[in-house]
Amino acid sequence: MINRIRKSFALAKECKHGGKVHEASSLLGAEPLDFSANINPLGSPPLDDLVLKELKKIGHYPDNTYRLFRRAAADFVEVGPEHIVPGNGSSELIRLFAEVCLEEGDLALIPFPTFGEYENQSLLAGGAVKKTEIGKDGMPVLCESDLNQAKALFLCNPNNPTGKLLSREMVLDLAQRCEQKGVFFLVDEAFIELADPGQSVASIAPSMNYLFVMRSLTKSFGVPGLRLGFGVTNAALAKIMNLARVPWSVSSIAAAAGVYLLGCKEHLHRSRELIGEERAFLIAALQSLGLEPLPSSVNFILVNIERSGLSSERLAERTMACGVLVRDCQSFGLGKSYIRVAVRGREENKQLVAALEKALKCRD
Repeated sequence: MINRIRKSFALAKECKHGGKVHEASSLLGAEPLDFSANINPLGSPPLDDLVLKELKKIGHYPDNTYRLFRRAAADFVEVGPEHIVPGNGSSELIRLFAEVCLEEGDLALIPFPTFGEYENQSLLAGGAVKKTEIGKDGMPVLCESDLNQAKALFLCNPNNPTGKLLSREMVLDLAQRCEQKGVFFLVDEAFIELADPGQSVASIAPSMNYLFVMRSLTKSFGVPGLRLGFGVTNAALAKIMNLARVPWSVSSIAAAAGVYLLGCKEHLHRSRELIGEERAFLIAALQSLGLEPLPSSVNFILVNIERSGLSSERLAERTMACGVLVRDCQSFGLGKSYIRVAVRGREENKQLVAALEKALKCRD
């Protein structure tokens, strides 16, 4: 049977993610405090009334054009609705981009380390993958021969898991290089609203042939269970992607929530202020434990734990026993010396520090 399945699917491997609260709850008998998923520490603006109202309409299919949501997303990034591609979260949009832009054997360039779904979805689409080094400035190190051979390039800004934010000018320079070479360029801005939205290149995407910019409401508005995001690109590519995406992949509840959430800009402003304060607190606390947090511009911190003498897997196991989840970064290809922690509210951050302190002092 296997030999009759599409080869790229038969060879598929698990792409590991954080946020495994349900799995940990079954082991611990209680819900843990989750620092393994990078969600807005302020959570979501209230959605209860909206959800109850939309529940009365679930006897009908969603509007597959998502006219209201596309208009709200377009206004949010200051483009026209014809440039918006709705999606059931970032993962669906990454898959859609790979399916539309990559054919069997096409080369995708992926900076290292970064979000694993870029590689996963490129391989599922039948593409080949080449990982490229990230320079000290945070930019992927790309020679001309790389771009000459490639069909697509992925970039996460701010990057996950490093937390490095590139300037708008740096990303636009790279976009121009891709434009000249005819390389499709996906810029994943899932976390930019929690860092510095002024560095976004979304408003430029409609004027370029090969640029596709993604946004995630999951991260920005703290609604990972809702599954909602959107892409921004030129009108021709947006039309193709909207025809290619799975019909009704975004529920009517999610679409209505998206319209409301995209109007909550004050919530994002307060979120960025909180993240800045709590990130500074957390970095100092981690340093006091003898750990080495890397500089970050967003709501998570990559932490070098090598001096602790523990592997990332072992430290994650110990903190989970204390009821706190951290992200073991082996799945990013970083070996056993790094964990990633989210930035949350002060009391929760204190619980993380206490769990790490206990885990570091523990003797097997």
